[in-house]
Amino acid sequence: MSVESRMGEFEKVSDKENTQDVSKRMDEFEQVDRTQKKFSKDKFGILPYGMKKIRPCPNCGEIMEIEEIKEKEAIYYCKACNLTKSILIEK
Repeated sequence: MSVESRMGEFEKVSDKENTQDVSKRMDEFEQVDRTQKKFSKDKFGILPYGMKKIRPCPNCGEIMEIEEIKEKEAIYYCKACNLTKSILIEK
């Protein structure tokens, strides 16, 4: 379905007589949106105890991604060589 036909259908069902200023409502949304988006300088994200989301694989040298965080360990998985490695978390 093309965009024009979808917009045409929207125009048919839209309420054109009941116009409402939504700028105040949008300001509320923007404020909530701004407070919830706290961007990190680290593009890989921040994890507790100085852990990283990715690590070099000791087997093949590719990138291992974090798969699971447990109470005392983090489990990394390498997609290239299917290695799963557990690393103890130091608090």
